[in-house]
Amino acid sequence: MSNSTINNTYSTDYEIGQDNLKMFGMDMHNPVFFISAILILLFVIGTLMFPSEAKSMLDGAKAWSISAFDWLFIWGANIFVLFCLLLVFLPVGRIRIGGDTATPDYSTLSWFAMLFAAGMGIGLMFW
Repeated sequence: MSNSTINNTYSTDYEIGQDNLKMFGMDMHNPVFFISAILILLFVIGTLMFPSEAKSMLDGAKAWSISAFDWLFIWGANIFVLFCLLLVFLPVGRIRIGGDTATPDYSTLSWFAMLFAAGMGIGLMFW
């Protein structure tokens, strides 16, 4: 079969969102929203009804995930730092988002101040 005979264009009468439910001022995709909402409600209700069992189960899941995937956390952080350094030193890091004539909305000092404030805020949040 040659490449010229392959047709990747599909024709359908389906319109995106035609099966959605509109209620409470929201446009909800039926299976996605309701299955997720039911699972979340079951989890929250189960956690509220059995807090000590939920705590031990979640502590066990946390301990297992940390012991099983500690290498992923370390390598992921290192690869991300390496990626950021590559963006700094490679020519692709000079690409200006928004086009050649785009100007930043905030000064460099403002960016550092926002990053510092966000870092302090998250530090206080999880301290």
